[in-house]
Amino acid sequence: MEITKDLSMEISDFCPKTEQALRQFQKEIEQRKTNGFDPWIVGIGGPGGSGKSRLGAWLQLHIPNSAVLSLDEFRFPRSDRPSHAPFGSHPDAINIPLILETLIAAKAGQPVRQPHFDRISGRPLEGKELPLADVYLVDGEITAYSMLTAHLDTLILVQSSMWTQFITRMKRDRKSRNCSLVKTLRIYIRSNLMDYPRFGKDSEARAQLVFHRCPRKGLTLLKNQL
Repeated sequence: MEITKDLSMEISDFCPKTEQALRQFQKEIEQRKTNGFDPWIVGIGGPGGSGKSRLGAWLQLHIPNSAVLSLDEFRFPRSDRPSHAPFGSHPDAINIPLILETLIAAKAGQPVRQPHFDRISGRPLEGKELPLADVYLVDGEITAYSMLTAHLDTLILVQSSMWTQFITRMKRDRKSRNCSLVKTLRIYIRSNLMDYPRFGKDSEARAQLVFHRCPRKGLTLLKNQL
């Protein structure tokens, strides 16, 4: 992932408890590296527009030898998806077997490839091999789904209000991804109101860290079970 100023978070975006939890997480990773350990798989899940990628970018900046693996890029071609799974928030629209294969390879210290999904053509393009990393930050809505839990060493959940999710999608999907207003609304209704509540059920109970993002207040810690 290319980190930009707009994407990465600043310390001012964190409440004191959030900063403390993230520093604790950094120290835990460093301690594990000192003792010697297999690559650590950190899932960063949550509904679309909650702020997952922003947190992932901050962690990548502050955790040495870490790499972001975006699960949004593992989507099947639009033409091959079933009618009930038009968007990447539904497991049937994502190449789950390839994701599991990739996570297993990452945990084993083997090279992994980051696919690339072209949003204009609606088809996967040639991906790239990620550099070997000590920590893989796995970003995507489906990261919070129970089917991936067994392959994660730590699950971080980023939540936000439905209004924040809606506004973020309207700004991001329309401006950055060139989606029409109709498509943006369809994605929000299907992904945020239908798919994520269904497949992300009980994700808060399974997560070790849970944050809530508010554009005005920043990232607030809700749960810390590190």
